[in-house]
Formats: sequence, C-alpha cells, structure tokens
Amino acid sequence: MTDALVDWPYTSAALLAGAALFATLLFALARVGIPGIDRISGNTVQRLAKNSAAPIVGQLANRAVDLVFAAFVLRLLGATANGQYAVAVVAWLYLKTISDFGLSVLVTREAAREPDRAGRLLGASTLLRIVVLVALVPPVATYTVGGTHLFDLSRASAVAIGLLTLSLVPGSYTEAINSIFNAHERMELPAALNVATNLFRFCLGLAALVAGFGVVGLALVALVTTTVSTLAYHVALRHLGVRPEWRLTRTEARWLITLSWPLLLNSLLVNLFFRADVFIIQATRGDHALGVYDAAYKFINTVLLVPTYFTLAVFPILSRYATSDQTRLIDSYRLAIKFMLIIAWPMTLGTVALAPLLIDILGGAEFLPDSASALRVLIWFLPLSYVNGVTQYVLIAVDRQRSITGAFAAAVVFNLGANLLLVPRYGIYGAAAVTVATEVVIFGTLGVAVRRYVGRLNWSDIAFRPALASVAMGAVLLLTWRLGAIPATIAACVAYAGALVVSGAVGRQEANIVLALLGRTRTAAS
Repeated sequence: MTDALVDWPYTSAALLAGAALFATLLFALARVGIPGIDRISGNTVQRLAKNSAAPIVGQLANRAVDLVFAAFVLRLLGATANGQYAVAVVAWLYLKTISDFGLSVLVTREAAREPDRAGRLLGASTLLRIVVLVALVPPVATYTVGGTHLFDLSRASAVAIGLLTLSLVPGSYTEAINSIFNAHERMELPAALNVATNLFRFCLGLAALVAGFGVVGLALVALVTTTVSTLAYHVALRHLGVRPEWRLTRTEARWLITLSWPLLLNSLLVNLFFRADVFIIQATRGDHALGVYDAAYKFINTVLLVPTYFTLAVFPILSRYATSDQTRLIDSYRLAIKFMLIIAWPMTLGTVALAPLLIDILGGAEFLPDSASALRVLIWFLPLSYVNGVTQYVLIAVDRQRSITGAFAAAVVFNLGANLLLVPRYGIYGAAAVTVATEVVIFGTLGVAVRRYVGRLNWSDIAFRPALASVAMGAVLLLTWRLGAIPATIAACVAYAGALVVSGAVGRQEANIVLALLGRTRTAAS
C-alpha cells in the first residue's frame, strides 16, 4: 500500500487538495461553531459528560488518524529515522511544558472563578509564555549543537528541533485560548477544531513524506499546522465574547509566575520522568532502538487520552466543590478514581494480549518482536497512572499544588537513576519497567498529600472490586487463549463486564449517574 501511494503520480496533488479542504472546514467550524450543543448542558452531570465525552471522542478520532499516519511514517521513515524524529518531538515536549509555565491550568482555574478577567488572562498568559520561550533559545541551541558531537544527534533531529521550537510561538496563543474555553466549560468546539487541524496535518504531512522530505519535512508541517490552527482558534473566540488584552505588567507577570511555577514544576517533573528515557536510549542505544521503542509509545499516547480529558472536564467542578462542599469533593474524587480503574484494567489486559498484532499492523515486521514486548511491559503503568492523574488535579483544586512537587521530585530522582542504571544494560525493556515502577512511587507519595489536605480514602473499598473483575478477565483470557488473541480478548472483556456487576463494582450509584446523563433525573449536583 505504501509503495502504491508513493508511485501514484497524483498522490501529492490529491493530498494537497485534501489539506485545503480540511483547512476550509477548520475555519468554518471556528466561525459557525457546533449548532445545538447547548441543549445537552441541562445539569452538572450532563455538562461533565459533554465536556469529557466531546474531547475524548475528538481525541480518539485524532488518535485514529495519528495511528494511520504513524503506519505510513514508520514504513516510509523506518526505525532509525523514526527515532530521529522522536527525540525532536520529546525535546519539543520539554520546551512546550516549560514555556507553558503551568499557565494552562492556572488560567482555567482563575477564569472559571472570575469570568470577567478572561480577556486579561488570555493576553497576559500568552505574552508570558513567549517571554519564557525566548529565554529558552540559548539552551536549545546548546543542546542541538552539543548533541551532534557528544550524543550522535543527527543533523535532521537538530533541524527538526529548531522548527518545532518555532511552532511554539503561535502555539502559545492557542493554548491560552483553549484554557479560556475550558474555564467556560465549552470543550466541544476546541475538540472539533483539533480534529479538523489533525486531518489537515495528516494530508500535508503525508504529502511531505511522499515527496521525500523526511524528518525535516514533518517538522516543517508541524510549524505550518500550528500556525493555521492558531488563526482558527482566534476566530473561534467570538463564541465566548472574549477579546484578548495584550498587556503584561511586571506586577501581573510576578503574580502569574508566583501562582504558576509550582504547576510548571509539577508538569515538568511529570514529563521529565515520563519521557527522559528517550534521551537516555538515544544516547546509549542509538536512533534505531529509540525508533523501535517509540513505536510502542504510539499506543501509550492513545490510552492516556481518557484520564487527560476526564480530569480537565471534572476540574472546574472539583474547584468549586473545594471552596464550597468538602464532602462532595471527596465523593467526586472517590467516584472518579473508581471509574478510571474500571476503564484501565481491560485496556491493560487487552493490550497485553493484542500487542504483537497491534505492532504488526502499525509498523510491520521491522518493529517485531521488540516493540510488542516493550508494549507488553509498558502498559502495566496504566491503572496507577489513571489514578495519579485524577489525584493531581484534586490537589490543584484545593490550592495545594505545592504539595505534589515533592511527590514528582521523588519520582524523577528514582526514574532518572533507574533509567541510567538499567537502560545501558537492558535497553528498551529496562526503560519500560522503570516507567511502571515510577507510577508506584508517585502513587505512594501523592497518597500522603491526599490524606493531609483532602481526606482519608478507603483504597481497598475503591480498588478491590475493579481489581477482582480484572482477575476474572485475566483468567478467561488464559483459558480461551488457544482460540486466538482476538476471540480470547473479546471473551475476556465480556467476562469483565459481568464480573463488574456481580462483584458490585457497578451498582446503584453508577446507575443514578447514567440516569442523570440521560436527563431522567436532576441530581443534587445541578
């Protein structure tokens, strides 16, 4: 299929026409919006469903596009070039995290509390991001130049890092606008805009690959796509009636920095432990090993979408309960953890069963068996990762973001030390195992902060029944394995659903929430 795409004489023209079509759709959505969406926002539960489901559905669509795109990328680039682009993307992730400075969460919180300040927060936070980004240029240049001599960083990786860094300039404004939409609990329009943007990127990126522009071409496409997306987001602001106020005083900058630096530190520590293994693998094992490892992460990035958007959706509600009703805050936190575990266990076991098939579909024989084996280890981080993601936002909601800094700092120390010890010896498998173990460290240290600032939770009561259902799923998976990976996984998922009901993991409280989602009852939360 890849060869046919490359050989067809009209491929580039067709892909560029597709890019133009999706760019038109992007700006049409930004201008018109999504008609009728306000009719499904009757109560708090329905708003939560809309604001979690819309981004999740949108990002699942994006990940479906990404996985198709990744299949072409892995085949057209190969493992080595994929590793070269992967290190550039992770470097961009670090720069994005630092330049964001924790402002995304802070602006969402402050604009939700004081909507009249949204325009001021939008302009000031964007300008502060750009100031921080300018300050990062010298260390970025030092890494790209020094890396080519010390760590065999390829020239293509160095150029890609430069282009991706430039994309953060327009991206800073996009992130600020997205925070304002989150604060207004209007997450459905950004979700739709992101889908249209991703389809535009897909067509343009594939055209660049077919034309032979490789790693540098992909980075250039990212810059163009971000710029186009920023323009569309600016148009979409009309739906909120918010205008950016382009002013950043020293007093305001000091206030933003004081409140946001703990959030920056936490975000940086999360990304530092989660993807620091990329730099260690590249430096000790080379681009090829990194490319194989990155193929497994294509799936990891997909399963991380659920807690990301669920916590963003529930965050405004948690923030209000944190200042008005401690009991509801704890109940909401407990229920959120339970839902996350119910979702995480079948995803974990299903991935273990289907990993070779998934990697074969994605990248082909070049990435087997190592990518599949790494994925089977990596995926066990998922249950605790889902729990830790919710816990972090609960602590932020109660203005205790500084309390989680120590937890992530401990995780970083452990992760870096373990990766430096194990990756040179065990390669990508050592890195995968360290990722799982790091989630255990985070869970333990965050638990101390939760007991102190939120309240005590009966973890055995919350986690036991979903875990019991997962044991039943695993048993069925083993018993039916001889039927094949896909039939066994389907049978195991059916058994898991039944075990959830029998064990009481899904009961009356969950049924009441479903009724509220359907609009049949008005919960007290509304």
